[in-house]
Amino acid sequence: MTLGLYILRRHLRGLAIALVAALALVLIGHLVELTGNEPADPTQGAPVVTMALLFAPSILSETFPFIVLLGSLAAFLGLARTSEMVVLRAAGLSVWRILRVPLVAAAVLGCVAFGIWNPIAASALSRYEVLDARFFDGEESLLSISAEGLWLRQSGTEGQTVINATRAAPDGRELIGVQVFEFDREDRLARRLSARRAVLTDGAWQVEDARIWRFDSDLSMLRGEEAAQVSIQTDLTSNQILESFADPEELSFWDLPRFIATLEASGFSSVRHRLYQQTELARPLMFAAMVLIAAGFSLRHVRFGSVGVQVLLCVIAGFAIFFLSDFTQALGAAGTIPVVLAAWVPPLAALMFAASLLLHLEDG
Repeated sequence: MTLGLYILRRHLRGLAIALVAALALVLIGHLVELTGNEPADPTQGAPVVTMALLFAPSILSETFPFIVLLGSLAAFLGLARTSEMVVLRAAGLSVWRILRVPLVAAAVLGCVAFGIWNPIAASALSRYEVLDARFFDGEESLLSISAEGLWLRQSGTEGQTVINATRAAPDGRELIGVQVFEFDREDRLARRLSARRAVLTDGAWQVEDARIWRFDSDLSMLRGEEAAQVSIQTDLTSNQILESFADPEELSFWDLPRFIATLEASGFSSVRHRLYQQTELARPLMFAAMVLIAAGFSLRHVRFGSVGVQVLLCVIAGFAIFFLSDFTQALGAAGTIPVVLAAWVPPLAALMFAASLLLHLEDG
């Protein structure tokens, strides 16, 4: 028990050092990027420090496996450099027994990553996107999706227009069950349209079989009329509609199931969100695999000149795993392979590679 706690303490210290180093790099890099951006309103200064702090958790979340790899590598190399690992092996302890506590800790950290860290990072990233749109893009988010369906907001010379639809075509070019609310420059409701569908053309929504209600300044209905087709100007494109809904990274892991159900009910593909959900669930396995890979390259006796080669090989193995992860996720997002396969193949491959490496180390 005492030995397990000692190894755990050394392992957690290595992970903490790697995390702090990664955080510092992310903050410095993003601060430089933000200060180089041109603000939408030069008279209004952007809170770049706050934005960098809000952006950092999501970047760290993406790099957590690499942080675990480097932190574990530093911890195990420290044990090997002080010959503590040699003593443990000479005492008859197997590699698997030595790594038992770090593996459990890595799996627990993986659960913490998607259960606790992920909601925090998602909330921070969502707030960051709002600030980025306000200070650098000059506008807030125009598209959203909820239990009431799809909502679009656009500005025009006469005021703002809000469009609600119960469903949409998968390509975003057709809206079903449309309600349109047009506001004047004083944000007072001027006209409301109800229609069966609206089709997106170049620069306009073509609302078909519309029922129109007009209102005066007191919101009293003036008259209702019907029109076979009404054209509503827009600068939105189908790509903007498909890409501007909440990214998976902006949603808490615990909100994903409900959002996926809402997305599918609205007629849109939920592949990206389901892939992200499965990738988060696979984090404990990926973290454990990173610990094993780090152990495979660092538990040998440290000889003069061999440490640099071991670190280099470990980093190359880590990049290979990340490349495989990006490749399978690209295939999964495109629908080429099942989402579960795309999310779980990389950690399983990393685990099998690390296990074979350690078996070779243990049995020669």
